[in-house]
Amino acid sequence: MKKKYLILGLALLFMLPTNTNVAAAETNQQLTPGIKLTKQSTTISKQKQSVNILDVNLNDPYTTVNFGVSDPITKLNPVTTLAKLHTRDKHHVVGAINASFFHMDNGNPSYLLATKNKINNLGAVSGADTGYMYTPAAFGIDKNGKAIIDKFKLKISISHNNKTYELTDFNRQRNPNESILFTKSFRYSNTRTNATGLEVVVTGLDKNLDPGATFGEKITGKVTSIRPYGRTTSATIPKNGFVISAHGSKVDQIRALKVGDPISITVDIEDKWKGSEFMLASGPLLVQGGKVNMSINPTSPRATQREPRSAVAVDKTGKRVFLVTVDGRQKNHSAGMTLKEFSNYLLSKGAYQAINLDGGGSTTMAARLPGNRYATLINKPSDGRQRSVSAILEAISTAPYGDAVSFNAASSAGGKLAMGGSTTFTISNALDSYNNLLTVNYDKVSYTVEGGIGRVEGNKFIAEKDGTGSVTVKYGKAQKKIPITVTAPAKITVEPSSIKIGINQTQNLSVKAFDSSGKELKINQGNVKWTTKGNVGTFSSNGAFKAASAPASGSIIAQHGTKKVEIPVSVTNKPALLDGFESTAKWKSDSVRAKTSIGLMKDGIQKDGTGYLKLNYDFTNQKGTAASYAVAASRIKMDGMPHSIGLWVYGDGNNHWIRGRLYDAAGKEVIVNFTEEGAQNWIGWKFVQATIPKNVKYPLSFERIYVAETKDTNKNKGTIYFDKLQAIYHTPYTENYFDASKATSTVSTEKKWTVAFNIELDEKSVNSKSIFVEDVRGNRLPATVKLAADKKSVIVEAPKDGYAKSTAYRLVISRGVKSTEGAPMKKDYYVLFKTN
Repeated sequence: MKKKYLILGLALLFMLPTNTNVAAAETNQQLTPGIKLTKQSTTISKQKQSVNILDVNLNDPYTTVNFGVSDPITKLNPVTTLAKLHTRDKHHVVGAINASFFHMDNGNPSYLLATKNKINNLGAVSGADTGYMYTPAAFGIDKNGKAIIDKFKLKISISHNNKTYELTDFNRQRNPNESILFTKSFRYSNTRTNATGLEVVVTGLDKNLDPGATFGEKITGKVTSIRPYGRTTSATIPKNGFVISAHGSKVDQIRALKVGDPISITVDIEDKWKGSEFMLASGPLLVQGGKVNMSINPTSPRATQREPRSAVAVDKTGKRVFLVTVDGRQKNHSAGMTLKEFSNYLLSKGAYQAINLDGGGSTTMAARLPGNRYATLINKPSDGRQRSVSAILEAISTAPYGDAVSFNAASSAGGKLAMGGSTTFTISNALDSYNNLLTVNYDKVSYTVEGGIGRVEGNKFIAEKDGTGSVTVKYGKAQKKIPITVTAPAKITVEPSSIKIGINQTQNLSVKAFDSSGKELKINQGNVKWTTKGNVGTFSSNGAFKAASAPASGSIIAQHGTKKVEIPVSVTNKPALLDGFESTAKWKSDSVRAKTSIGLMKDGIQKDGTGYLKLNYDFTNQKGTAASYAVAASRIKMDGMPHSIGLWVYGDGNNHWIRGRLYDAAGKEVIVNFTEEGAQNWIGWKFVQATIPKNVKYPLSFERIYVAETKDTNKNKGTIYFDKLQAIYHTPYTENYFDASKATSTVSTEKKWTVAFNIELDEKSVNSKSIFVEDVRGNRLPATVKLAADKKSVIVEAPKDGYAKSTAYRLVISRGVKSTEGAPMKKDYYVLFKTN
């Protein structure tokens, strides 16, 4: 009994399959009626595996399979890119996987590709049983529309001198007593044969052979060179021809040929492949006749290594095609399979014939999921990204577009509205029975209201009665019911919640309504009644508020139904001071590709208060955009809705860019320009304004001022000063540069000024930038500035037409004036005068 037990145990053990599976988790998704996607997580040989299968049913009249390549064929592209390129009207690539092997160095497909009997790429075969194409095999669709996976044999024959000979093979290593055809599909530029054979080079073909020849077609050329026996350099393969390389007994086939002789060649294939829609060669075969039968040496490392794998399989009827990928090289996701494991797996899924495709990092599957127009990545390639490949296999839907059978619909207002509120409906992901994404024709959309809560006009539902109901949206053969609740608001608010605005300025306001739980209700802004207090302004018929023509304070009242809300309003023609730069504690420096420092100045020439801010910048030796920042320690809140930001800037004339950064109520960064790029071209104080963009969401906060330079040719260093940062509400707005009433000195309109210094001056620093005459608005006059012969005096002549009569001016000698030793003036010097 013990012996029988052992024998029985051994028998049972022997019968166990080599790739023991455990329970698998599987999901299925019908992509079209003829194409199904299966995703499976399983364990094989104690290794986790993630498998994806595209099950293609050729019995469906609008479903087919084909291969796809780039144009030119040598261009490599990711699978999803090729699938998108080949998708067109009524020809949708619903699923795709990487196809056969290719040469990564030149992009050439490794093996045969043919379409309707025409050679797209002749490719090569393997010379050893460890190679993928030792037994030439291919996948295709035959002339009867059935999928076929089988061996193929090319019959290659040559004719010359009234004799015809059949060659042994093509584009592989030549062995003893063989004749081999070499074309440009061979991986190398020459035949790489030894010196023991004879090689004939043929060019001048009357038609292209590879690619271009039709199976069975005779193509004629001329012998242009012969590599004789004994020459160690093998023949170069011409791009417009071919080489015949013969050894031993096969030499007689070409021995009589001479340079200039005509020769014809024919490449033909067996009847089972004749007339096929396409054929794509790959290998090895994995399943043959419903059994695991690999056409590769099973001990080859290519067979035994655990790798990501790709394959195509067909069932016995030839009407089911399976495009299969298994991920690999990813711990805790998928280990990959050996070829034996992969063959057994394919057999378990119904494969009658199966052939291996390129695997490893090339293994990729894409599928057009419902709602998408193009196929997207489905698996996890081992490289962490898609590899660009030469060719793909495509599961294609050619179905005409039909009526929608499903769609998503949404209300622009959500599910709740106030009385008089309205909402429109958006249809997305409208799909027909083949999951084609349809463009919605809203003229063919119909609506039905239930519950008596309102009516539909065009594409808009208008709430007319409190209560709960729904709107049914119908398009094509599909419909969606959207619940709608109409309720009176429990609360209303106005945006903005307060207004500070310039005189005669216009501002749009809006009301928001909320239910008792705080959820927003959609309302009709046209149903809001607006009134004012305090003569602050008026409302137009479209609800826009226009501020009064004089400063005023008061409020605006908004009413919707029984609910009211009141907000304060200030109408002003004055700016609001944001910061006078009285303390550096409120500011800090920051830099990008620059050195920056800030400091507080108190030398009596400030524009506001008792101090102003000094910013030192150094952009030297920097590449790329450089910037020096004065950053507010805490963002400065700005009341109301200012039109622009005002700032006094003491420039250094270095032609940089003065900018600012704000943030709006939504937290969005807002960049404003105090100057155009490169336009800080003055020395001395100047009042500048930065306009606030119209699309900001108030209220705003100010965050930083900065000097920027984008040009590497203008990377220098200098100092700029800032004062009196303010929010401006009324435009146009200007500021006086000096108090004209203090101009006690009266001079002629032709006045010439001579300014004496106690030290010789640097002639380059004496110019109309550093010494100038300006009016009360800061306009600089075209006065002539010259350095006197003594180098210690400067002459300032009146403009050509003189100064205007009875007008106040200011002569400014700025810190831009320097001594011959480079020392600047400690502070600006001013002379106020008026003309008689």
